[in-house]
Amino acid sequence: MAGLWTFLAGTWVPVGSIRRLVNSPSMTAHDDALSERECWHLLATASVGRLALSVHALPLILPVQYYLDGRRLAVCLGHHALPERALDETIIAFAADSIDPVTRSGWSVQLRGKSVIARGLRVDTGCGWPAAAAQVVEIEQGKISGHWIHPCPFIDTLLAASRPLPTM
Repeated sequence: MAGLWTFLAGTWVPVGSIRRLVNSPSMTAHDDALSERECWHLLATASVGRLALSVHALPLILPVQYYLDGRRLAVCLGHHALPERALDETIIAFAADSIDPVTRSGWSVQLRGKSVIARGLRVDTGCGWPAAAAQVVEIEQGKISGHWIHPCPFIDTLLAASRPLPTM
């Protein structure tokens, strides 16, 4: 056997064929972009997502609970105590998705915008310890985008074979 080969799904396959599978048109042929309207509609169907921001010049991604009111998105940081400068009027990103465990298909929506600390809340948020209204952040609408998620044949093959990732 000349060239690089790897054992995948119970058989030896050339590494080059894996590269072709990963880059095949069938994996990118889906018209999977969501319209802005679909993105907002799908965000309204979930309540947990991830917030991405910079803290001390390092990227940070946090699981968060959120509430959508029209096109206003409020995020509760829960027990994550973050410096105010990382949250007040900075550009942050948010993502939420939903995946069907049977088909492994679903959607993913991303929102980028300016964060605003919700200082005017007249209720105890109880979001974290210590409870602080600063732990609720609103994301001013910036750019929203999304796409449908489809199973990846390459990953499906690896999962079915319970094999380690081949060397590429």
